[in-house]
Amino acid sequence: MKNLEDYIQNLKFEYAISYSGLRGQKYYNLEIENREEINIIKKKFQSARFMQKAKLNKRIEELKAEINPYNSRIINKKGELHKSTKLVHKFEKEDKEIMSILKILCSKFDEQVFAMCTPALRDSIVFYSKRDKIVGILHICFSCWWMKNENGEDLEVDYRIFPLLKDKLIQVGHKIKDEIRSR
Repeated sequence: MKNLEDYIQNLKFEYAISYSGLRGQKYYNLEIENREEINIIKKKFQSARFMQKAKLNKRIEELKAEINPYNSRIINKKGELHKSTKLVHKFEKEDKEIMSILKILCSKFDEQVFAMCTPALRDSIVFYSKRDKIVGILHICFSCWWMKNENGEDLEVDYRIFPLLKDKLIQVGHKIKDEIRSR
């Protein structure tokens, strides 16, 4: 497990973008579309030949994975966005908002909370180089107070930063609500 403050201190970035996904109307529409397609495939499966069944099963698994909030990422290391992801805010390196966020993220590590559930990483802050290459990603779950980096590594985070970070991201346009209640 990596320390969040160390992670932030080692980032060399020119700008950052916050993203939100796996929620909202786009996500709910995707869930409906995928479930409908899964049902169609299941009907085809009944009359499919043996060699076709593996391909149909694979497609069903892909569709399920795409709408699984505990398995999906709203952005990956290559910069590919999940179908439900939307750009919320772009921060230049010296913007007061990103400086405030970095200050929150670098709060002294005192006490870590261990997730009691599987994180649903619906919010991300992505750090980019001058050449628009991703140099870091923070995937954030506000339901269970958990963070992972671009490599899927868990980050040591003082639980007290989450309410502060949540408020800051809401100020810049994230539509975060108390999602733990809706599970």
